[in-house]
Amino acid sequence: MRPFSTGFSALRTALNRPGQPGAIARRSTGATGLGPLRPRVEIPVCDPCPETAARDKHLSRGRFLARQDAWDRLAAEFHTAERDRHMTPGLLPVAGLLASGARADVMAVARCAVQRTEPRRARAVLAALDLSMEEQPDCPAIAYVAAMAHVDLARDWRGASPPGGLSPQRRDAYNWHMRRAAGLADRYDPFECESPAWAEVRCALLEADPRPGLRAADDFEDLIDLAPLAVGHYTALGRAMRPKAFGSWEMLERQARRTAERTRDLWGAGGYAWVYIGALEADAEAERRLDAEYFAEGLHDILARQPSQHMANRLAAFAGLTMGGPSRTGSARRRIADSLGWITQDHLRELHPRVWALAPMPGRAHPAETEAEDMVRRGRIRAMSSLAEFYAPALQSGHCLVFGPKGMSLMRGT
Repeated sequence: MRPFSTGFSALRTALNRPGQPGAIARRSTGATGLGPLRPRVEIPVCDPCPETAARDKHLSRGRFLARQDAWDRLAAEFHTAERDRHMTPGLLPVAGLLASGARADVMAVARCAVQRTEPRRARAVLAALDLSMEEQPDCPAIAYVAAMAHVDLARDWRGASPPGGLSPQRRDAYNWHMRRAAGLADRYDPFECESPAWAEVRCALLEADPRPGLRAADDFEDLIDLAPLAVGHYTALGRAMRPKAFGSWEMLERQARRTAERTRDLWGAGGYAWVYIGALEADAEAERRLDAEYFAEGLHDILARQPSQHMANRLAAFAGLTMGGPSRTGSARRRIADSLGWITQDHLRELHPRVWALAPMPGRAHPAETEAEDMVRRGRIRAMSSLAEFYAPALQSGHCLVFGPKGMSLMRGT
């Protein structure tokens, strides 16, 4: 078992004595007076952070090229990004962002048709991408843009309901778009094309497969093999292995361990943690089979290999928000939530509010897209509340929590 933190031993000795009101570690989840504690947390805010800037850049580039009908150029940049496995600072594939930007305008119009329940209109809108494919029938990049447009629109028709629970009109529309995407996916083998993007399409199509459990684990294994640094593929596997998706709690545990072993050279035990993070973000029940000590080791390994502030904020938000709140002493949930201590003390130097604003919370609706200013405000509130709750005993004893380039300090307030 790894130490709770490093570099704060003297401070912990003073504040973590049993029964002392100033203990750093959270002693209960029923801390009171959180509102007045917020000003006692001082941390630099970085917005837009490098990850947000990179995502916006690639999305805008894809949208620009599509608006100019520069599909040749888009295909070339997509291919380069795929071949060289270009990633954003937060390890999101650049090729996928280019493609998402390229279909953004078409999707905005098509989604209006979905909102009005006009399936023919929605199909007609996506026909614009079909025309682009006809001009370059053997271009995997353009075909990928079209395939993911059909997947996205199928999911819009489905909404939060399972396909079998849709009205006949919505079910027909959902099936039509999934069939179109599947027809395109059949033309491109992910390994022959060395394309994680097409492996991702195959994973996306699992929800329309009548027997997805037979191939779900294999399809995600292929996806991770093709892009082992893309953390979104691991979290997608975790969501897919839940009983409410294509697996079971036993399959989730098995696949998390298998993935960790296959990617140990890149992530150490981090593969185990990433898969479970995906499951836990979608369903709190995923902790049933989780090995909390192995998971904690995985968190340490992730930050040892990716010590960026984006990653520190990503995992702090997961521990403090997704896994925060009431939990039993000694439970896996409490063990994970308490990781917020060493993550903030050893790694967090600045706040990336958009990361906190978008952190999933099982059982609650995912935050809707809002203006950037509102998202930043929500992220700051979430982060400050989480930090104030976790460090409430120390803050209530008169300390201030101060973050800076050299780390976190607890200082006596004035």
